[in-house]
Amino acid sequence: MPSETNADSSTINQPPRPVKRLSQSKLKPTAKIPTDLNALIDKNDEADEDTAKDDEGDFYGNDPFTFEQLQKHWKDFAALKKSEGKDAEHMVLQQDIYLKELTTVVIKLTNAVKIDILDRFRSDLVTHLKSKLNNGKLVLEIELVKEEAKRMIYTNKEKFDYLAEKKPILKQLKDRLGLDPDF
Repeated sequence: MPSETNADSSTINQPPRPVKRLSQSKLKPTAKIPTDLNALIDKNDEADEDTAKDDEGDFYGNDPFTFEQLQKHWKDFAALKKSEGKDAEHMVLQQDIYLKELTTVVIKLTNAVKIDILDRFRSDLVTHLKSKLNNGKLVLEIELVKEEAKRMIYTNKEKFDYLAEKKPILKQLKDRLGLDPDF
């Protein structure tokens, strides 16, 4: 019994039709693709920053705050780090801070190691301050300051010379009495 199929035997035995190539003039662009990739990335970054800033302002609020309020919450966060046993982070939080503009907090650090330590918990600190101060526009900046070299005094002569700079009368007293600071 022959098998029945829905296809005609005449279509099966025919050679395949050739594929027609479309000419470039018949093709129409459906979308424009920018060729300057850097400009596209910059536009995307700006859009992300704008939406992120708007979201943070809405989430945390935009209340003004004083330097005293900032210091209070800063010290609270430092105490929290000390209670967690994170002494290096507590030490970094003991550095000087000041308020630049209305929402920019600047911390003065003296070396790159302190910057690395701050970077480990920077986002936690900023989030803490934003929530406590109810200001989503708060920004933390780092200012690297040069630490003044302190003169270390070790020997008796160095100690005497240091004190003689502060009180010149000591030099006269030493000469009158014929004293030797190294003895």
